[in-house]
Amino acid sequence: MKEKSKNTDAYIDQLEEKIVELSLQLKSKTNELSLVQESNQKSMGKLVHNLKNPVGVIFSFSDMILEGIDDYTSEKLEKHIQIIKKSADFSIQLLNQIAKYTQLDATDFNFTFAPLNYIEILMNISKEFKNIASEKNIIIEKEFPKTPIILMVDKEEISVAIRNILNNALRFSNKNTTITIKVKETSTAIETTITDEGIGISEDDLHAVFNNFHVVNTYSEDKQKCIGLGLSIAKKIVVSHNGKVSATSIFNKGTSITITLPK
Repeated sequence: MKEKSKNTDAYIDQLEEKIVELSLQLKSKTNELSLVQESNQKSMGKLVHNLKNPVGVIFSFSDMILEGIDDYTSEKLEKHIQIIKKSADFSIQLLNQIAKYTQLDATDFNFTFAPLNYIEILMNISKEFKNIASEKNIIIEKEFPKTPIILMVDKEEISVAIRNILNNALRFSNKNTTITIKVKETSTAIETTITDEGIGISEDDLHAVFNNFHVVNTYSEDKQKCIGLGLSIAKKIVVSHNGKVSATSIFNKGTSITITLPK
């Protein structure tokens, strides 16, 4: 009987330990869920805040045109329609970025990895930005290996990440400067560094550049409003490729963003 009682006591002790363990796990998951909900609420608040102004501009100028259409000259009408178009373009860009960010967060989203020539992907992306760069007389220099580099990547998604980083480099670069895309091969990884000669980022802001909606400069040199999602989307994509992304910068001299992808 004593032996049976000892076994029962031991079993009860094990159950109590298990209950405590499960309770701690439940508390941890509950805290995680609360943080996710809080983050989503903040993101939604920032989305609404960012959309209020352009949508308000579209409504106001549309109303002005409708009320005073008989008094509008063709020049004034064109000017106000351009303002409406610019605000609409920003709104669409913001919604597209939100859609991409949400897509990457979805549990059912799957990357399509395939062995591809990474250098070819970079070459094609740099060509896409040729006209935009020429408008500011910016030279895009490429320091690539002469031989192909085959990596397991999702072509569409890794292209989004690189475009976002290159777009930021162009957005905040001064006229008549150079942007360098350099690819370096190590024993275990491929490092891609995009360096500009732009406005740079202060030490206080550098740690947060990959956070959602983090905006160091609200407007670029050409007065384009910054959304603050491009680098956070790039980071999500790179991390999903088992890689990492980092930033270094000197204020008023330029910024370097490095993508490291495993071989």
